[in-house]
Amino acid sequence: MDESNHGGSSSSLPPFLTKTYEMVDDSSSDSIVSWSRSNRSFIVWNPPEFSRDLLPRFFKHNNFSSFIRQLNTYGFRKADPEQWEFANDDFVRGQPHLMKNIHRRKPVHSHSLPNLQAQQNPLTDPERQRMNSQIERLTKEKEGLLQELQKQEEERQVFLKIMKDILAVREGVIMSPMHFVRRGAKCGTNKSPKD
Repeated sequence: MDESNHGGSSSSLPPFLTKTYEMVDDSSSDSIVSWSRSNRSFIVWNPPEFSRDLLPRFFKHNNFSSFIRQLNTYGFRKADPEQWEFANDDFVRGQPHLMKNIHRRKPVHSHSLPNLQAQQNPLTDPERQRMNSQIERLTKEKEGLLQELQKQEEERQVFLKIMKDILAVREGVIMSPMHFVRRGAKCGTNKSPKD
Protein backbone atom coordinates (compact mmCIF):
# COMPACT_ATOMS: atom_id res chain seq x y z
CA MET A 1 0.00 0.00 0.00
CA ASP A 2 2.85 2.39 0.83
CA GLU A 3 4.37 1.67 -2.60
CA SER A 4 1.20 2.68 -4.44
CA ASN A 5 0.82 5.76 -2.31
CA HIS A 6 4.42 6.68 -2.97
CA GLY A 7 4.04 6.02 -6.69
CA GLY A 8 0.90 8.10 -6.95
CA SER A 9 2.28 11.06 -5.04
CA SER A 10 5.66 11.08 -6.75
CA SER A 11 4.13 12.06 -10.11
CA SER A 12 2.88 15.33 -8.65
CA LEU A 13 6.02 15.99 -6.62
CA PRO A 14 8.90 18.07 -7.94
CA PRO A 15 11.58 15.80 -9.44
CA PHE A 16 14.20 17.30 -7.13
CA LEU A 17 12.37 15.98 -4.06
CA THR A 18 11.67 12.52 -5.44
CA LYS A 19 15.24 12.10 -6.68
CA THR A 20 16.68 13.32 -3.39
CA TYR A 21 14.43 10.95 -1.43
CA GLU A 22 15.38 8.04 -3.70
CA MET A 23 19.08 8.86 -3.38
CA VAL A 24 18.95 9.11 0.44
CA ASP A 25 16.74 6.03 0.77
CA ASP A 26 19.10 3.84 -1.30
CA SER A 27 20.92 1.74 1.32
CA SER A 28 23.67 0.81 -1.15
CA SER A 29 25.05 4.36 -0.85
CA ASP A 30 24.80 4.68 2.95
CA SER A 31 28.56 5.29 3.26
CA ILE A 32 28.07 8.44 1.15
CA VAL A 33 24.59 9.65 2.15
CA SER A 34 22.03 8.15 4.53
CA TRP A 35 19.17 8.88 6.84
CA SER A 36 20.11 10.11 10.31
CA ARG A 37 19.33 8.01 13.38
CA SER A 38 16.11 9.96 13.90
CA ASN A 39 15.01 9.25 10.29
CA ARG A 40 13.91 12.91 10.14
CA SER A 41 17.02 14.22 8.37
CA PHE A 42 19.79 12.95 6.13
CA ILE A 43 23.56 13.23 6.27
CA VAL A 44 26.02 13.55 3.42
CA TRP A 45 28.96 11.63 4.87
CA ASN A 46 31.33 12.06 1.97
CA PRO A 47 30.72 15.26 -0.08
CA PRO A 48 33.44 14.56 -2.71
CA GLU A 49 32.04 11.09 -3.50
CA PHE A 50 28.50 12.44 -3.27
CA SER A 51 29.34 15.07 -5.91
CA ARG A 52 31.35 12.74 -8.09
CA ASP A 53 29.19 9.60 -7.99
CA LEU A 54 25.63 10.34 -6.84
CA LEU A 55 24.73 13.83 -8.06
CA PRO A 56 25.43 13.06 -11.75
CA ARG A 57 23.44 9.83 -11.44
CA PHE A 58 20.33 11.59 -10.11
CA PHE A 59 20.72 15.14 -11.44
CA LYS A 60 22.33 16.83 -14.44
CA HIS A 61 25.29 18.20 -12.47
CA ASN A 62 27.92 17.33 -9.89
CA ASN A 63 27.93 20.62 -7.97
CA PHE A 64 27.42 20.13 -4.22
CA SER A 65 26.79 23.86 -3.65
CA SER A 66 24.01 23.84 -6.24
CA PHE A 67 22.43 20.86 -4.53
CA ILE A 68 22.49 22.70 -1.19
CA ARG A 69 20.96 25.81 -2.79
CA GLN A 70 18.16 23.62 -4.17
CA LEU A 71 17.59 22.13 -0.71
CA ASN A 72 17.32 25.67 0.68
CA THR A 73 14.69 26.63 -1.90
CA TYR A 74 12.57 23.74 -0.66
CA GLY A 75 12.88 24.78 2.98
CA PHE A 76 15.54 22.32 4.12
CA ARG A 77 17.83 23.55 6.86
CA LYS A 78 21.21 22.45 8.11
CA ALA A 79 20.39 20.35 11.16
CA ASP A 80 23.92 20.02 12.55
CA PRO A 81 26.64 22.65 12.08
CA GLU A 82 29.34 19.99 12.52
CA GLN A 83 28.29 17.89 9.53
CA TRP A 84 26.32 18.04 6.28
CA GLU A 85 23.00 17.10 7.85
CA PHE A 86 19.81 18.48 6.31
CA ALA A 87 16.24 18.39 7.57
CA ASN A 88 12.74 19.34 6.56
CA ASP A 89 9.75 18.47 8.72
CA ASP A 90 8.09 16.74 5.76
CA PHE A 91 11.12 14.79 4.53
CA VAL A 92 10.92 11.67 6.70
CA ARG A 93 12.15 8.14 6.12
CA GLY A 94 9.33 5.75 5.23
CA GLN A 95 6.82 8.58 4.76
CA PRO A 96 7.34 9.91 1.24
CA HIS A 97 3.68 11.01 1.08
CA LEU A 98 4.58 13.89 3.45
CA MET A 99 6.69 15.46 0.72
CA LYS A 100 3.49 16.81 -0.87
CA ASN A 101 3.68 19.49 1.86
CA ILE A 102 7.09 20.68 0.69
CA HIS A 103 6.89 23.60 -1.70
CA ARG A 104 9.57 25.49 -3.56
CA ARG A 105 10.08 28.97 -2.22
CA LYS A 106 10.14 31.79 -4.70
CA PRO A 107 13.48 33.57 -4.99
CA VAL A 108 13.72 36.98 -3.39
CA HIS A 109 14.83 39.74 -5.75
CA SER A 110 16.14 42.99 -4.33
CA HIS A 111 13.75 45.08 -6.46
CA SER A 112 10.74 43.25 -5.01
CA LEU A 113 11.61 43.65 -1.33
CA PRO A 114 9.16 46.51 -0.54
CA ASN A 115 6.20 44.43 -1.78
CA LEU A 116 7.50 41.15 -0.39
CA GLN A 117 5.82 41.32 3.00
CA ALA A 118 2.41 41.99 1.49
CA GLN A 119 2.73 38.99 -0.87
CA GLN A 120 4.54 36.54 1.37
CA ASN A 121 2.84 33.93 3.50
CA PRO A 122 3.49 34.45 7.21
CA LEU A 123 6.23 32.34 8.74
CA THR A 124 5.35 29.38 10.88
CA ASP A 125 6.43 29.50 14.52
CA PRO A 126 9.37 27.08 14.00
CA GLU A 127 10.51 29.08 10.95
CA ARG A 128 10.24 32.35 12.89
CA GLN A 129 12.18 30.87 15.84
CA ARG A 130 14.85 29.54 13.47
CA MET A 131 15.14 32.93 11.74
CA ASN A 132 15.31 34.76 15.08
CA SER A 133 18.04 32.36 16.24
CA GLN A 134 19.98 32.97 13.04
CA ILE A 135 19.60 36.74 13.39
CA GLU A 136 20.78 36.55 17.00
CA ARG A 137 23.76 34.37 16.05
CA LEU A 138 24.72 36.65 13.15
CA THR A 139 24.39 39.74 15.36
CA LYS A 140 26.75 38.19 17.92
CA GLU A 141 29.18 37.21 15.16
CA LYS A 142 29.06 40.76 13.79
CA GLU A 143 29.74 42.21 17.25
CA GLY A 144 32.66 39.83 17.70
CA LEU A 145 34.08 40.74 14.30
CA LEU A 146 33.73 44.47 15.04
CA GLN A 147 35.54 44.00 18.35
CA GLU A 148 38.28 42.04 16.59
CA LEU A 149 38.54 44.76 13.94
CA GLN A 150 38.82 47.43 16.62
CA LYS A 151 41.49 45.41 18.43
CA GLN A 152 43.42 44.95 15.17
CA GLU A 153 43.22 48.70 14.47
CA GLU A 154 44.51 49.52 17.96
CA GLU A 155 47.39 47.07 17.48
CA ARG A 156 48.13 48.64 14.07
CA GLN A 157 48.26 52.11 15.63
CA VAL A 158 50.66 50.87 18.32
CA PHE A 159 52.80 49.21 15.65
CA LEU A 160 52.88 52.41 13.57
CA LYS A 161 53.93 54.46 16.61
CA ILE A 162 56.72 51.98 17.40
CA MET A 163 57.90 52.10 13.78
CA LYS A 164 57.90 55.93 13.82
CA ASP A 165 59.89 55.90 17.06
CA ILE A 166 62.39 53.42 15.60
CA LEU A 167 62.75 55.54 12.47
CA ALA A 168 63.20 58.69 14.56
CA VAL A 169 65.93 57.02 16.63
CA ARG A 170 67.56 55.67 13.49
CA GLU A 171 67.49 59.08 11.80
CA GLY A 172 68.90 60.58 14.97
CA VAL A 173 71.82 58.11 14.92
CA ILE A 174 72.53 58.80 11.25
CA MET A 175 72.22 62.55 11.72
CA SER A 176 74.14 62.75 14.97
CA PRO A 177 77.63 62.89 13.38
CA MET A 178 76.46 65.75 11.19
CA HIS A 179 75.04 67.39 14.25
CA PHE A 180 78.46 67.20 15.93
CA VAL A 181 80.20 68.49 12.81
CA ARG A 182 77.85 71.47 12.67
CA ARG A 183 78.25 72.08 16.37
CA GLY A 184 82.00 71.80 16.02
CA ALA A 185 82.03 74.27 13.16
CA LYS A 186 79.96 76.68 15.20
CA CYS A 187 82.19 76.20 18.18
CA GLY A 188 85.32 76.83 16.04
CA THR A 189 84.02 80.13 14.70
CA ASN A 190 82.91 81.30 18.09
CA LYS A 191 86.26 80.65 19.74
CA SER A 192 88.04 83.60 21.16
CA PRO A 193 91.48 84.52 19.73
CA LYS A 194 93.12 83.60 23.05
CA ASP A 195 92.54 79.87 22.46
